Amino acid sequence: MGFMNYIYKAFGFESDDVKVVAKKKNPQKATYNLKIKEELPDEIDGVKVYYPEDFEFCKEKAELLKKNKAFFLDFRGCSNSDKNKALNYLSGMIAALGATMEEVDKNLFIFLPKNMKIERD
Repeated sequence: MGFMNYIYKAFGFESDDVKVVAKKKNPQKATYNLKIKEELPDEIDGVKVYYPEDFEFCKEKAELLKKNKAFFLDFRGCSNSDKNKALNYLSGMIAALGATMEEVDKNLFIFLPKNMKIERD
């Protein structure tokens, strides 16, 4: 009988057969994608949302302003330098076309052609 058995008896355990049983854990499957993906909207109030990853993508979307189409750009997946380059480029396009740009959220911008306005409540 071991020393711990005497202590167990002193605390009221009658049996000499005290077993410690480890709980079984449910094995979890490994995953390669460690980031939590959130659902990103394709449209906000009928206006298309684009998620650029670099400056070149933004240059392509600037053509939408020439076609008088409104759009959102969400710069979450873009580096700060690419975001700044894109905003500078698009500011020039906006000035030339008479369009407007507004910051909706930290990384979310709406671009409106000349004939559209934002309606506020």
